[in-house]
Amino acid sequence: MYENFKKLLDKRGITIYKFCKDTGISESTIYTWKKKQSQISGELGKKICDYFEVSFDYLMTGKEPEPTVTVVDEENNIIVLDDDTLELIDSLRSKPEMKMLFSVSKNATPEDIIKTIKIIEALRDKE
Repeated sequence: MYENFKKLLDKRGITIYKFCKDTGISESTIYTWKKKQSQISGELGKKICDYFEVSFDYLMTGKEPEPTVTVVDEENNIIVLDDDTLELIDSLRSKPEMKMLFSVSKNATPEDIIKTIKIIEALRDKE
């Protein structure tokens, strides 16, 4: 846990002194936490997470939890997404080129999208 805190400091080029000055947390609190490798209180954890703009999970484990997607319809009914849709959402999240493709196609007509698909297929067939 302290290691994750230290990585956040290093990544942002912040010293413990500056962190403590900015947050009002005493250096002795940080060094006690480091020495004892103890769990931190929720209040201290919240201050650290707010300061670095990370989740508590990230502070504790060094990893962000997998994001969940909840989709609701007009009547606030939860819609369960199938695996293909979840895979598409993951592509949009992880591939900048997919994000760009969807971004430019927001105002496209169905005909524009069909033409684009045919162009992409033709380019793929050439390879």
